[in-house]
Amino acid sequence: MMTIRRINHIVLSVRDLDVSTRFYRDVLGLRVVARLAGTAHWPAMAFLRSTPDSTNHHDLGLIANADAAADGLRRPGLFHAAFEVGTIDELQDLRHRLAAAGALGSDLDQGMHLSVYGHDPDGIAVEIIWRVPAEDWSYADELRRAPLDFDRARQRWGGRLATGSAAGAPS
Repeated sequence: MMTIRRINHIVLSVRDLDVSTRFYRDVLGLRVVARLAGTAHWPAMAFLRSTPDSTNHHDLGLIANADAAADGLRRPGLFHAAFEVGTIDELQDLRHRLAAAGALGSDLDQGMHLSVYGHDPDGIAVEIIWRVPAEDWSYADELRRAPLDFDRARQRWGGRLATGSAAGAPS
């Protein structure tokens, strides 16, 4: 059975991306490492890291999708919690388990990690990630959200390549 290795990052829904980014940068000392411009289909985002030696792409994500003006709209708060697994095989196993529980969302290749999204019984979003090897992505790369092709990923890295904390990465 696969093992969740650690919490990898959190993403918060915020009302004002610039105000929240300044707070986490200026007050809490996180470093802004990337931004994603909003589109007609996805809100703007900012990505921050806690320390220079963190091996995560980001430790905190901020997404500008909160609006407290009327019922039914997303409130400020937790957008999702991300949990890290060690291998692509473990990621796909969890995908099957989420599907069997009726809790599967989507599968995405985000460049710095491969993701399977789902939700808990209360509807709180969870993301399960496998970290792409550090030598295979860069902060200079354009951020993306592409469908995850497990067969293609397995051809590139194999199903049992351990990365992140499973391979002894510090954080």
